Amino acid sequence: MARLTPQVRIVEVGPRDGLQSIKDAISTETKVQLIQRLHGAGLRAIELTSVVSPRRVPQLADCQQVLADPVIRELLAADREDLRLPVLVPNTRGLDVAISHGVKEVAVFISATEGFSKANINGTVQQGIERARRVARKAIDSGIAVRGYVSCIFVDPYNGPTEPSSVLRCAKELLDMGCYEVSLGDTTGAGTPAKVTSLIRYLEKGGILLDRLAGHFHDTHGQGTVNVLQAYLCGIRVFDASAGGLGGCPFAPGAKGNVSTEDLVFMFHNAGIDTGINLAELVETGKWIADRLRQPGSRSSQSMRNIQPRGRELRLPAFRSMLYMKKSWPRPKPTTKNIHFYQTGDDIKIVLNQPNSGNALTKLMISELIDCFRTHNSNPCVSRIILTGTGRYFCAGLDIPRRNGITTQFDDLMQLFETIDQSPKTVIACLNGHARGAGAALAFVCDRRIMVKGATIELGETRPKKFPGLVYRYTGLGWNSSTSGLSARPINGSELKILGLVGEIADGQEDLQIKLEMYANGQDVSEKVLVPTATKLSIERTGS
Repeated sequence: MARLTPQVRIVEVGPRDGLQSIKDAISTETKVQLIQRLHGAGLRAIELTSVVSPRRVPQLADCQQVLADPVIRELLAADREDLRLPVLVPNTRGLDVAISHGVKEVAVFISATEGFSKANINGTVQQGIERARRVARKAIDSGIAVRGYVSCIFVDPYNGPTEPSSVLRCAKELLDMGCYEVSLGDTTGAGTPAKVTSLIRYLEKGGILLDRLAGHFHDTHGQGTVNVLQAYLCGIRVFDASAGGLGGCPFAPGAKGNVSTEDLVFMFHNAGIDTGINLAELVETGKWIADRLRQPGSRSSQSMRNIQPRGRELRLPAFRSMLYMKKSWPRPKPTTKNIHFYQTGDDIKIVLNQPNSGNALTKLMISELIDCFRTHNSNPCVSRIILTGTGRYFCAGLDIPRRNGITTQFDDLMQLFETIDQSPKTVIACLNGHARGAGAALAFVCDRRIMVKGATIELGETRPKKFPGLVYRYTGLGWNSSTSGLSARPINGSELKILGLVGEIADGQEDLQIKLEMYANGQDVSEKVLVPTATKLSIERTGS
């Protein structure tokens, strides 16, 4: 079978950026083994080394020995379009060395700021651009792909905050000289989600396409992973990372390690976003290199190293899925034509059954739901209440009559939400399809959520002025003037899961039932898992 293209591409920079600032000498054999292990874990973009001055970066003095190793030569000789093995080169002399070893891709770098450029290359930003242009021109003429780096996108350790216009200038210069991609480097780890959003939107307005950008975040202040998440929500799909969270820059005082590859893969896989990487193998590799270098390793490596044996992905065994497929709900007992309910054991499933209207809530449906919840809330034989729908929508919002009833319907809706919110049972929203406006709020007033792949939530209501703050109160998604783009687009399941607001994403309606059983039975349901108040979420969301 053909290998599926991952939804996110991770560029492993550990063998170069992860090792360059470590003072104790690391053997060539260890570096080669690290590259080999990373490749074995499924990484298909690995920065091998940098052809730099041994005096400037002693740790990479053996760059030619690494490139000449038989294992690396075999990887470089592989005729595979999905395998990228870049080598960082500062000048044309370094490029000549890379070419002599059969390198097919190089990386060039420039600083967005004068202070770091002086410390890094002993030259101005313009001199750095001219140097990178000479390398890029010669590499492209030799049939070699070129990737670009921009350093200090937020803060220069010598000059302070970086002007966004400087980053835009550098990104344009790199693209104009032929770089297929530009990696935005938060060298000092000063980024925050707000800064990430602001810069990416600024670059977009300046004419930079998102599919030509990558994110390179350091974890100096513990913001690396959340900055990757924010860049993903803004539309970036390529990220640099280092196994074990190793790294830092020898020319940026105080800069700590890169964001951990394990942490990123764990985050993306937990959200149902494919990276093409075997997480268990990667965790093993991160542990191995951290132990060799007497480093603490990544958070994911520390927490997961004993969960599964080597070579197995971190997932539930297949037989559990087969077991849950055998469980079926009995024939429905109609409450009304609008709502059905099913019961099996101590579970009640409430089904909105108006697919032609998107299961939009009428005044009558709201009343029926209130009665249904009140009945089962007091039933000692019921432990879980599952709310779902039929058709393409979980709930399309409110079905508001043209005349009158708006105020009373709003009051009834608030009464329904309070009844669900105060229920002593665990209430699970099983999103069979899209949720909009009050339907999104209905999903989020429940204790837990799972949803089918392709379903979205949309926060905008048909008549928002009639329902001030209702949707945002119950979705738990913060709202203020700085995030005014939040209601402008549907939010998909991957984004919700990555933020911890959705527990599972199913591949289809049949798989939704399996996921429901696994999710419900795999967690402690003796107490509610409540969504915090709307002020809890600091991550900004904007339209892509």
